[in-house]
Amino acid sequence: MTSSTPLLWLPGFLCDDALFAPVNALLDKSVEPSCAELPALNKIQALAKHVLNNAPQTFILGGLSMGGILAFEVYRQAPDRVKGLILLNTNAADEKMEVTERRNTLVDKALAGAFSAITRDDLMPLLIHPDRAADTQLVDSICQMAENIGVERFCTHAQALATRPDARPLLSDIRVPSLIVCSEDDLLCPVENHLLMRDNIPNARFEYLPSGGHLTTLEQPDKVARMINRWLSSLNLAG
Repeated sequence: MTSSTPLLWLPGFLCDDALFAPVNALLDKSVEPSCAELPALNKIQALAKHVLNNAPQTFILGGLSMGGILAFEVYRQAPDRVKGLILLNTNAADEKMEVTERRNTLVDKALAGAFSAITRDDLMPLLIHPDRAADTQLVDSICQMAENIGVERFCTHAQALATRPDARPLLSDIRVPSLIVCSEDDLLCPVENHLLMRDNIPNARFEYLPSGGHLTTLEQPDKVARMINRWLSSLNLAG
């Protein structure tokens, strides 16, 4: 690449641009990263349309967790605008009913006035590796992202996830370079999710992080950045 290519990040549930800041600082200068701000919309299709309305004409698209789920819909709507996909700790399948029910319980808790406690008390064991539970800086930064998102977007994004389309039929039609990154101890998006993507997206590159939790960009930004940089160096994204 002779000039910087836009890299558009899509954040995870209850996350914002801080999710990618540690990785962005280590990325090759051939990409220019930015992060979409997702409004309070309750359909993945509407969120994807919003992303495309505010995105560069062409871009590499990356997402973690909900961001990866949303990335599939963005690609579905505008495959000609996406020059590559980075799929971190995510899932191509539609949502299981038991997952929706557990999240709806948290939505009820948030609407009852306990939103600020949800990330720290209910979600944190699912978001980071147990070895990082005492890392107060990491925990506080995750809680701050959730506060930045707020109750309204928490509730609408929960609905968007619950009603999302199944992206598995799309995988074999993806025709752009794709990087898939997963971690050993991700309780929300296990390795099996990513092996399915690896096996069905043509020419995908698969990377694996031992002893990692769900929010890999915060837990192991140096390793994630190295994986992305290796992948970028193998591409010819000019034009």
